[in-house]
Amino acid sequence: MKHNLSYLVIAHNLATVRYLSHSVAIMYFGQIVEYGEAEELFDRPLHPYTRALISASLLTLPEDDGQEIKQIILSGEMPSPLNPPSGCRFHTRCIDAQDMCSKVEPEVNVLGQHQVKCHHYAKR
Repeated sequence: MKHNLSYLVIAHNLATVRYLSHSVAIMYFGQIVEYGEAEELFDRPLHPYTRALISASLLTLPEDDGQEIKQIILSGEMPSPLNPPSGCRFHTRCIDAQDMCSKVEPEVNVLGQHQVKCHHYAKR
């Protein structure tokens, strides 16, 4: 923060986001589902949507000698913005979804500087 300057970068290119950002918010269907310092979020993504985005855009990890990332392919249909799903908005496409996810909207779980809106974040 040498110049007390902030930028808001909205992008789908996660390699650029990782390079430019100190902190990152991941949004799905109009809600922030994960937020944290860039290094922590990319090194330890907790939300299944964040993991899927990273797997789709970063095919290798430069810091880990080019170790490949297992690509996550999301299934299911994108819900209609006119009729958002109940519970967790991501449950219709989530690989970790359980019955509870369709009924109860997850709270924001705060883990130091890292925040995640998911019932099952502790599994990771």
